[in-house]
Order: sequence, then structure tokens, then C-alpha cells
Amino acid sequence: MKKWFMLQMWRVQQVAQVLTIALLAVNLSLQVYTFMDWREGSVFATPYTGATLILLILAALIWSFAIVWDMRLRMWREQATVLMERNPYVKEKMTAKEIMIYGALWVPLMENIGKSDPKMKEAAETMKEWLARSLKSDAILARDVKDIMDHIGKPGSTLLDFSKK
Repeated sequence: MKKWFMLQMWRVQQVAQVLTIALLAVNLSLQVYTFMDWREGSVFATPYTGATLILLILAALIWSFAIVWDMRLRMWREQATVLMERNPYVKEKMTAKEIMIYGALWVPLMENIGKSDPKMKEAAETMKEWLARSLKSDAILARDVKDIMDHIGKPGSTLLDFSKK
């Protein structure tokens, strides 16, 4: 229930961002249009052309700022870092990519080293249990891992079979 609610909230937030900017631009263009006393005899004379032209100018300014924000300031990197640091579930939950990396690379390596080192063998078993528990507890995560396996061309592979000891 909680995940469904959060999914709906995420959907609304995604639409709200675009709609907020669009409504802001429309609102500003209509307000600016009413303050333009000199508009008689120009392209701004009628509200249809004047407000639309102001709206297009505002849209271009917002879009230009968005490009600078993305390409030059790169604020999305810091946002992703903050999201990872502030999210309380990051501590024990793994992403599909992490499961793939740990399951396909690190666990087999740890098991191989664990043949001669009992601590590494224990660490490998702990990691396998964590990965298996993560996949079992979250159906969406398990589906995402399956999608990655399908994408790399290994559908139905036993590469990530954590049930064997």
C-alpha cells in the first residue's frame, strides 16, 4: 500500500514540475501584458499575439536557464548525492545494478578467496544472504535484476543463484 501511494505521489510530482513552470509562464506573460502601456500599434496590440509572444520569450528564458543548469552547473549530480545520503533505505537496500555487480563479480571472487581464508568465506556467505534477502523481499527489484539479465543476454542464467551454498 505504501509503495503504491508513493508511486502515485511520484507521478503527481513529475507532472507538477512541468505544469508549475507552464502555469508560471502563462501567469507572468498575462501580467506583463497588462502593464505594457506602449503596446498600441505593435505586435503586442492584441492579447492573442502579445501574451503569446511574451509567453514564448519566457519559455525561451526558462529553457535557456534549464540548459545552463544542466550542462554548466550540473546540479543533478549533487542532487543525486544528497538523495543517496538522505534516503534512510540506502543503508540496507541495494539497487539492481549493485546486486548485479556484487552477485556476478564480488561474490564469486570472495568465494574463490574463501577457499583459503575462512573470514572471506564467511563474508561471501553473508553477502549472498543479503543479496538473496534483497531479491526475495522486493518483487520490483527482482524484476529489475531480471530485466538487466535479459538486457545483457543472459535470461534465466544461474549467475545470480544465491540458494546454493
